[in-house]
Amino acid sequence: MPRYQYVKIPGHRHPVTLSYEVTTGPLDRSLMMVVGVAFCHNKDPFNKEFGRKIADGRRAKTPHYVAFTGLDPASSFGKRIVDSLHRWVDSSWKEILKEA
Repeated sequence: MPRYQYVKIPGHRHPVTLSYEVTTGPLDRSLMMVVGVAFCHNKDPFNKEFGRKIADGRRAKTPHYVAFTGLDPASSFGKRIVDSLHRWVDSSWKEILKEA
């Protein structure tokens, strides 16, 4: 079952919608996720439901495989997921936007 995150990126009024599924367990030191991304253009009204549908479709058809290693398994699993997704978007949003 997919989960969702919304991440702000520089110069954009609306956040990026991420649909993701984690494929590793909570005790692993690595984290692997299958992610779909949807962007809302600044001129369009933001709609969570519509963004989720687009992100879900992209996760199914043209997913990004996001992996992080060396994570601290003592920190909460949810925090590792959210922090990793935010780091990925922060470092890759320009490339992701070109593909969207």
